[in-house]
Amino acid sequence: MINQERLVDTFLELVQIDSPSGEEDAIREDLIVRFQALGLDTGVDDFGNLIAHWDEGKGEPFLLSGHMDTVEPGRDIKPVIRDGVIYSDGTTILGSDDKSGIAIILEVIQTIQEQNLPHPPIEVAISVQEERGLEGARHLDISRLKAKYGLVLDSGGEPGKITCSGPSLDKFLVTLRGRAAHAGLRPEAGIDALAMAAEALTRMPLGRVDEETTCNMGAIEGGSARNAVPAEVKLFGEARSRDNTKLALLSAIIVSALERTAARWGGEAIIDLDHAYAAYRLPDDAPIIQAVVKANEELGYEPVLREGGGGTDGNHYNAAGIQTVTISSGQMDVHTVDEHISIEDFVGCAEVALKAVMNLAG
Repeated sequence: MINQERLVDTFLELVQIDSPSGEEDAIREDLIVRFQALGLDTGVDDFGNLIAHWDEGKGEPFLLSGHMDTVEPGRDIKPVIRDGVIYSDGTTILGSDDKSGIAIILEVIQTIQEQNLPHPPIEVAISVQEERGLEGARHLDISRLKAKYGLVLDSGGEPGKITCSGPSLDKFLVTLRGRAAHAGLRPEAGIDALAMAAEALTRMPLGRVDEETTCNMGAIEGGSARNAVPAEVKLFGEARSRDNTKLALLSAIIVSALERTAARWGGEAIIDLDHAYAAYRLPDDAPIIQAVVKANEELGYEPVLREGGGGTDGNHYNAAGIQTVTISSGQMDVHTVDEHISIEDFVGCAEVALKAVMNLAG
């Protein structure tokens, strides 16, 4: 049912519109034109997210969602097709994360209209700044949505992959303050913020904590000169878990390690802890999961329910009471210059999305 040529052409056009996080104006304007051409009422909330409605259909409104921003290097993308696979020219990402999802949403709506297929009323949310930690969905004007169920088209792999859970995330920005001194003349007069940070890191459970919990301090910056005791160091890190209680405990351990270490050194720990989003887990018998499982089975794909290790906009939709699962849009090796998407998988994922929408028609 999906028009493969049109789906691919739409995707190729979208990836050539630069849209790094925070610079989504051009792609948003393009998408407004595309959704309006399909007869959807469109609007933009105060944070810049695009929201569209197609009120025709039977049953409860259904949400289709993706995000319009990309990571760097994502400017002047030149897509190429080799042996049925779409790549960039190797100097940039491709942008299938998540313009493949957006292309699928557009194609699903157009296919329904052309073939007069059964469908519920459809709501569309295309977020900005997803790659900055789901910031668009976090600030989305949820009052504009009435859907109880939805699909996020923003995952990798072949058709059949169904992400039914996602972790919570705490983000850390830590400033450790000591005291500067000349490293050769009076090092004992200083308080070494870098050494303080190193000791604090040894007191944290970093890496894989358990099967559903991870912790990472991913960046450090500070110091002023080779011969100066560093007076200030910043740490940037995160903790994730699919269990909100575990995350709260892990974050408390991290905060304690930082504060106790700073106190022992006679320094100071200033900790900015941001609870970015909460974990969710949908039961296997949730109507949205059953609709997607049925869609895969009808198309001959083996449905695979999997636990999410990273956040998606679905974290915020589920927190707002919209039961949402994330399914593959075919993207592979995202956030690298090796990113690619198989046209066969791309079309298959679009067929799954279309069937799922049809299965939820009243």
